[in-house]
Amino acid sequence: MLPNPIHMVSGGIEVSKTSIPSKLVLSCLLAFEAEETEYSFDVNTHAGNPEKRTRYTKELGRKQQEEFGELYQLLDEFVLQSLYKRGEGYAGSISRQQLMMYDVGVGAGLHVDDQFKPPEKYGSTKYVMHLLNQFAGLLYIGTDDLEGGELVFPDQGITVRPLTGTLVAFPSNHLFPHMVNPVVTGKRIAIARHYYVKDSPAV
Repeated sequence: MLPNPIHMVSGGIEVSKTSIPSKLVLSCLLAFEAEETEYSFDVNTHAGNPEKRTRYTKELGRKQQEEFGELYQLLDEFVLQSLYKRGEGYAGSISRQQLMMYDVGVGAGLHVDDQFKPPEKYGSTKYVMHLLNQFAGLLYIGTDDLEGGELVFPDQGITVRPLTGTLVAFPSNHLFPHMVNPVVTGKRIAIARHYYVKDSPAV
């Protein structure tokens, strides 16, 4: 089932909404309690300030993620439809995928996905530009009591609430710095994939 309609919010950021079976939502939430998870270390957040660069999200391993193929399929359909609207072509490969949970107090500072050179070597303001052809897709699941955890694009003036079934697609490059407000109450799950776009930069 394709999300309908796709809504172009601003400057290349697209947001839509789809329905997720309640049983699948519950399974996803329980996976973070029943399965062994790892904590993420976000090297891109607050580059140059190592004490601020830890993002305490719980992340499911690759094998655990395979149980939620239906969610990734929803995300893929949305992103491919978005790319088709833009006249972009999917290169047929995914650079990475993540299934993360943000608990109370957890957020992510302003960053650009995979764009910072190692700050210890190059300084805190250097960008690497080799991933202009990368495109990001997100699908959110949130508990009923979720407050906070918004995805924010300051340069575009866009804030997205991570309600269950919310889909987001955007070019994952230096033109789209973004951040996640700390979760105030509840739990926020982000299903994320980064796609390579062929022929032209995803801008």
